Amino acid sequence: MKQAVKLFSLICLVLFPIAVFSAEPPSIAPLLTKGGATGGQIKEYAIPTPSSNPVDIAIDASDNIWFTEQNSNKIGKFIQSAQKFEELEIPYKGSPVGIAIDANSIIWATMSIDNSIISFSPLEKKFTRYSIPTSDAAPYGIIVSSDAVMVWFTERDGNKIGGLNTRDGTIKEYRIPTLNSQPSGIVVDAGGRVWFIESGGNKLGSLKIATGVIVEYSIPMLFSNPSDVAIDKDGNVWFVELNGNKLAMFNPKLKKFNEAIMPHLASVPSGIAIDKDSRIWFTENRGNRVGVFDPIQSVFTEYDVPTYRSLPLGIAVDSKGVVWFTETDRDANKIGRIEPSVITHTDNGKAMVTTEISNSISLQTIKIIATIIVILFACFMIWYTLRTKERKQE
Repeated sequence: MKQAVKLFSLICLVLFPIAVFSAEPPSIAPLLTKGGATGGQIKEYAIPTPSSNPVDIAIDASDNIWFTEQNSNKIGKFIQSAQKFEELEIPYKGSPVGIAIDANSIIWATMSIDNSIISFSPLEKKFTRYSIPTSDAAPYGIIVSSDAVMVWFTERDGNKIGGLNTRDGTIKEYRIPTLNSQPSGIVVDAGGRVWFIESGGNKLGSLKIATGVIVEYSIPMLFSNPSDVAIDKDGNVWFVELNGNKLAMFNPKLKKFNEAIMPHLASVPSGIAIDKDSRIWFTENRGNRVGVFDPIQSVFTEYDVPTYRSLPLGIAVDSKGVVWFTETDRDANKIGRIEPSVITHTDNGKAMVTTEISNSISLQTIKIIATIIVILFACFMIWYTLRTKERKQE
């Protein structure tokens, strides 16, 4: 009898942790939605320069769409009011990547190969270049403070956060504690704190400007390969996980992460933006879709991009709630838009997207509970069998 009890305890001790830790964690989206887009929900505009490889995208105060053209070394502009493109040749060699626009309508961009930050004044039609102190830093993501005084950027190979003072043109750098962290997306919150993603370090970092101290938070899912980042009106930090195939949120007050699993496998969520209704928009680079997550209802909705294998990447929302994104594939070579009206679910079938919301607990929680029950039942059967054999021998 003692041997049976010991064996039963040992089996449960081994299998129970496996059941708990191998299961997926509960998601902030209880049940994922199904979606598709046809009938003009997404409109596309072909960029004049062939194979320009549009990457990041930003929108100015007049709702003009600006984007970087990595292959052609240009900054593109789409004027909504005139429905036409303008393209600006960058006078410096070096693959523009990230783009941002300040409160004075100055365009800022990172130049990866040129190892610099550039600005463009639409009024003066003038470019200005700022060399980064660290050589081969590979500047990537970029954001401008609300007062247009500081331009913050990530140094993907330099493993630093850079701050460009627009008043005197000086650059100060802050070294990230984690080696080879490969910082990518970057944003500034309402309090002036800089938040950034560590794609290689699998962490979310924050820089307190007053002290220059960087604090890092490890992302729950290992090797998630986080990428772009955005902050909502409540100060929550949202980001996408390329390898993890998830949308994640970090609450700075509670210092707690939450993650939602994407509706489709291997969608590779890449860019992220938040609209005025606090909905989280993102591009699915390999899924060839644009998705939106409603955090209040915990519902995902997705829209298929009409162009096959367009590789959508950068994403932004204009003042009217229209969502804009880049299609980076050489053959696609477009920017796309989604009208805000298509987000509203109707019953006429024209813009209807099937949605379901769990009324109780998440699907992942059910899986965990079911797995534990099955293992405990198996343990009981083993114990019962051994106990029966012992009784016969007695």
